Amino acid sequence: MLPKNYDPNEIEPKWQKYWLEEKIYKYRLDENKPSYAIDTPPPFTSGTLHLGHVLSHTWIDIIARFKRMRGYNVLFPQGFDNHGLPTELKVEKEFGITKDQPEEFLKKCVEWTWQAIEAMRNQFIRIGYSADWDLEYHTMDDKYKATVQYTLLKFYEKGLLYREEHPVYWCPKCRTSLAKAEVGYVEEEGYLYYIKLPLADGSGYIPIATTRPELMPACVAVFVHPDDERYKHLVGKKVKLPIYEREVPILADEDVDPNFGTGAVYNCTYGDEQDIVWQKRYNLPVIIAINEDGTMNEKAGPYAGLKVEEARKKIAEDLEKMGLLYKKEKIKHRVLRHTERSSCMAPIELLPKKQWFIKVKDFTDEIVKVAKEINWYPEDMFLRLKDWAESMDWDWVISRQRVFGTPFPFWVCKNGHIVPAREEDLPVDPRFDKPPVEKCPVCGAELEPVTDVLDCWVDSSITPLIITKWYDAVKGDEEAKKWFEHNFPTALRPQGTDIIRTWAFYTIYRTYKLTGEKPWRDIVINGMVAGPDGRKMSKSYGNVVAPDEVIPKYGADALRLWTALAPPGEDHPFKWETVDYNFRFLQKLWNIYRFAERHIKDFEYEEYKDLELEPLDRWILSRLHRLIKFATEELEKYRFNLITRELMTFVWHEVADDYIEMIKYRLYGEDEESKIKAKVALYELLWNLLLLLAPFVPHITEELYYHLFKDKVGAKSIHLLEWPKYSEERIDEEAERVGELARKIVSEMRKYKNSHGLPLNAKLKHVAIYATESYDLVKLIERDIAGTMNIERLEVVKGEPQLEERVVEIKPNFRRVGPRYGKLVPKIAQYLEENADRIAKELREKGRVEFEVDGTRVELDREDVVLRKAVFSEGEEVETAVVDDVVILFF
Repeated sequence: MLPKNYDPNEIEPKWQKYWLEEKIYKYRLDENKPSYAIDTPPPFTSGTLHLGHVLSHTWIDIIARFKRMRGYNVLFPQGFDNHGLPTELKVEKEFGITKDQPEEFLKKCVEWTWQAIEAMRNQFIRIGYSADWDLEYHTMDDKYKATVQYTLLKFYEKGLLYREEHPVYWCPKCRTSLAKAEVGYVEEEGYLYYIKLPLADGSGYIPIATTRPELMPACVAVFVHPDDERYKHLVGKKVKLPIYEREVPILADEDVDPNFGTGAVYNCTYGDEQDIVWQKRYNLPVIIAINEDGTMNEKAGPYAGLKVEEARKKIAEDLEKMGLLYKKEKIKHRVLRHTERSSCMAPIELLPKKQWFIKVKDFTDEIVKVAKEINWYPEDMFLRLKDWAESMDWDWVISRQRVFGTPFPFWVCKNGHIVPAREEDLPVDPRFDKPPVEKCPVCGAELEPVTDVLDCWVDSSITPLIITKWYDAVKGDEEAKKWFEHNFPTALRPQGTDIIRTWAFYTIYRTYKLTGEKPWRDIVINGMVAGPDGRKMSKSYGNVVAPDEVIPKYGADALRLWTALAPPGEDHPFKWETVDYNFRFLQKLWNIYRFAERHIKDFEYEEYKDLELEPLDRWILSRLHRLIKFATEELEKYRFNLITRELMTFVWHEVADDYIEMIKYRLYGEDEESKIKAKVALYELLWNLLLLLAPFVPHITEELYYHLFKDKVGAKSIHLLEWPKYSEERIDEEAERVGELARKIVSEMRKYKNSHGLPLNAKLKHVAIYATESYDLVKLIERDIAGTMNIERLEVVKGEPQLEERVVEIKPNFRRVGPRYGKLVPKIAQYLEENADRIAKELREKGRVEFEVDGTRVELDREDVVLRKAVFSEGEEVETAVVDDVVILFF
């Protein structure tokens, strides 16, 4: 027998252990089954999962479980993205080892990463994640690095990979170059400095406005708009820079905004992306005044050695003393920062560096075309990728000045000639390995190793090729060829909105360039998780909630239901009250099956399943099969929120509150035939509900399957069974009308008992039901109403009662009105009592009533009040309730 209470802390670990030991989710290549390969996101190995991980990976797990039940051969691996700056910073801080000891440093990075992987894997298992852990991959594995390096060799052969000096986004704090996707603009307060720059011929000044006076030593030109009448006469002249006494030209260009500041700007190499455009467009000199560590260099003259912020302040002070800084305006402006890492957020500098690039900008139209062939869920997410592609200013910089990462498989001579590694030697690490040749084959110079490592997105943007064994397949492995042909292109890429411009964009590009095909058929996008207060989760806001806070209290299944309620592509706030409600729902589900256990566990459903069922049985099964159809359609479109709500509402209210309560009298009664029919419907209902809920709440459904159905069904796990089949034959519109009417009538009778302080099983001596159009429907459920509400004498009469009517009592339905009106409820109750007749009449005629209490507008409908009526029959006072055209009389 099922215990009284549902205890996830006992149930969930038991089944997680069982699934692993029995390898319930083991993938086996079966070319006779349709493939469904999931290109899962490999999280960075931080050592802990956050609620964003839980949301996205639970979505993935729901899809995987659903597709297995639909008969697909589901390839569901899980990987981990190991390389990255946070690991290096962790190792430096925890172990006190610097990057100057590369071999020892790398060893500690790997050691720490394995600890992080172990912790995160256990957290995945704890949420009921059904990956095949035998297929786990890591970006730091030799096989993975060999695959990445092989793709780079191919890109080099195709002319898509190159090395050159180019301004890159440089983080002075992290001391590395960054991709555009790793930086972002943050709005903050600052100053706009208005400066008079003397003309070289001594004829006056040209005023400029800048937020960065510290870049004065790197100024190479002044720009104005060609149509700006204020400055037309100055175009072609020169400015003598104050402090530095260097002359620069005044040029005209249409990119200048004449409405910003003074309408004249100085071009410094490099203050922002526009400076790069102008420098290249006019072949201007390049002067770099900022060091890699964010200090000013010798080009800054007297300000050398100062930090950028200090130099800004000092140069402004000196210009003011010279009478050239004539205004300082406080403004809000956008500052480019290292936004990918919230612990950094340092201002970004644009520095020219020798870097490695993959050509992307010239292929954006091609990428967008391939992306359009993929099915996007939601559809509008495709536009995010398209907008990103069309906004790219330059190619993808893929080199990072770090230690723990996939090495470049190249050596370079002093003359810039590149020598690639041999394919048979992969993976290689030029920092420690010898080059394939002793001298440069072009010029005979000595070879130097490339010591940079790859951007992490270079690693993770080949995941669909990794999980489908592309590298082994192209190398001629026959088993890998079968695996690749069966699973590529993959079926699905699930991911968040935040990495559309990185992971999705780069994966589409690289996969297409290497295979000529799109990487996946479908892509499903989830939003971000917000804190309980609706703001982005952040330690600074104090609104961060960890999964380890939630699961011990409520269990993984309750948390999974919270993720399933998230709308597609939209941000989803974490709310404790939602998880609490989900937990209570699971207890309700438990109670349903606990009640049903004695009635259906040993019941021979197959023997009786073709019996002609009673109206309420047909009603609930019709509703069930509509739900099966809706659930199937929604899950095929990767939408979970609507079907999750429907399932929870159906189970809690239609099944628990109504159907089960209305068949109890049959299950415990003397009519054996009626009892068997009730058991047939109950068995079919609860069996299919368990299957519908299995992808969402895998632990509780496994436990209930084990107790009630496993002995008959025989499968080792509910998660190895087929998805429920929708039956058109079970749809019965008349039975649904009957069922809805029964629900309403029984609800009114419950209200009557409740208002009189009677228990729900209390006997009612005499009840009469008058009906006009609904008379035949009421007759069909006459016995059900009497049995459910324990009515000693029930009359069903065709027509309307010819009786005088008056209101006896009207009061708020506290459960509905209380949360909306709080402290006003007592005054609302008083108002209702004093105006009972008028209120009752308005509710009867209009269905709603409006009035004012203490200056607050109150709006109530029929569900918001408890209305007691009385009628007079031969001097006898009786109470009434009305449902549609049905009048109920309580004697």
